[in-house]
Amino acid sequence: MSTYGLALSSFEESGAAHIAALLRGLRGEATHWRLDDEATADLVLVDADSVWGHMSWLKLVGAGRHAVACSAKATGTGLRDARLSLDLPVQADALARVLEQVRARLGSAPQATTPAQTQAGAGGRRPSTAPITDSAPTVITHTETSAQASVADWLLGGGAVTPLLIESDGRSLLLDPQTDRWYGDSALRPQAPLLTRPLSAACQPAPNALATARAVGGQPLSRLRWFVALTSNPGALPDGARADDRLRLTRWPEIEREFPRHFRIATALMRQPTTLTVIAGQVGVDVADVADFARACQALGILEILPPNA
Repeated sequence: MSTYGLALSSFEESGAAHIAALLRGLRGEATHWRLDDEATADLVLVDADSVWGHMSWLKLVGAGRHAVACSAKATGTGLRDARLSLDLPVQADALARVLEQVRARLGSAPQATTPAQTQAGAGGRRPSTAPITDSAPTVITHTETSAQASVADWLLGGGAVTPLLIESDGRSLLLDPQTDRWYGDSALRPQAPLLTRPLSAACQPAPNALATARAVGGQPLSRLRWFVALTSNPGALPDGARADDRLRLTRWPEIEREFPRHFRIATALMRQPTTLTVIAGQVGVDVADVADFARACQALGILEILPPNA
């Protein structure tokens, strides 16, 4: 019978002990798994709510590893797109389903080879293949979001806690959720190529670089979230809206200089609730322009959607 290595990453001791106890109680499923180091494990469970968990998860997924993002807020954050996820605290039935799912994948396709596995294949000794026992689990510090997720997805997800540095073609963008600021060119349009970069291309900024950026000052992350929502899915309606719904702004937004027509659109949306088509006619712009602006304001929580007869 095949057994597979399982590692726990970024969990506090109590959380790791809880999962280890659940594994021992799974009986049949537990016989297929052994506790392992992260470097050689076939599957890694990551506490995505820990300080460095999200970054660790990204690295694992980017390397083609099987990783499960464990979060108390997985359904409302950037982790909602994770291919494998568990709610915290982990429940036995949910854990069993994920382990069975991963075991099916492991049986049908080879896992990415880690450096430790390469060494083992060359004559190094692999860890014991005995089933899980009462021994304490190895707790490492690591996490995940989909391997295809972009920096923009990460921003709109709302659950990011770890600073990220994105660099490309001589440009750099430092995102700091801990202070709700970003550091880089103050204009929004130049950030577009960096925001579409995959999360796997981002890295954790050096402590001294982060401290220097914070000392200089930056821009609110809400500006970038607004810009991401504005430029994603051009022409799409705001979430939950239909073409005949009436829209209005609940407060005046900060108008970006790079989009002068937005002043007229915002003015129309502040007057009274009305449809996208009516606003476009009043302002003299395309309906798609109004939809994009409304969607961006929705990302800031300042858009109200009313049914036609309300």
